[in-house]
Amino acid sequence: MIIDANFEPEAMIEVARRRGARVRAILLTHTDGDHVAGLPALLEAFGPLPVAVHPAEREMITEGKPLRANLPFPSPSAPEVVDLVEGLPFSAGTLTFSVLHTPGHSPGGVTLAIGQLLFTGDALFAGSIGRSDFANSDGAALLEGIRSQLLPLPEDSVVLAGHGPASTIGREKQYNPFL
Repeated sequence: MIIDANFEPEAMIEVARRRGARVRAILLTHTDGDHVAGLPALLEAFGPLPVAVHPAEREMITEGKPLRANLPFPSPSAPEVVDLVEGLPFSAGTLTFSVLHTPGHSPGGVTLAIGQLLFTGDALFAGSIGRSDFANSDGAALLEGIRSQLLPLPEDSVVLAGHGPASTIGREKQYNPFL
């Protein structure tokens, strides 16, 4: 599976081909332009694949609507869109992810967990949290999602954010000034 479709899909395509991986799905932590811009190239490279997104942001992919009214970057559409639902595992091929709804940066923001790895999108970063100053963002929901969904996880859980270096839950509990 590929998590998010950034502005440089060629790098993801190259890694998957070099490793002989058979990509079975593309999972989106949310639908901001910098997380979906590479979707057309990925779908072209790997064929028709399901694109998984939280229902709160489904229409951004099914209808190509921009997530942010003040940033009119239209989302690329996909022929097969499936839901990432909190509490329901998402499986494709040999991988299964837990879906944790971590809204606030965006209405349908999710963290995808597999083993000790947490793909947090733009919810939790090393030393920071996602922006919540957009019209459809909610700072209180962002903090609540992080506190209720992420901070209770084991301290050695690895935080792999949409931007920046990796961290751990323990490190964020101790040093993140926003928490």
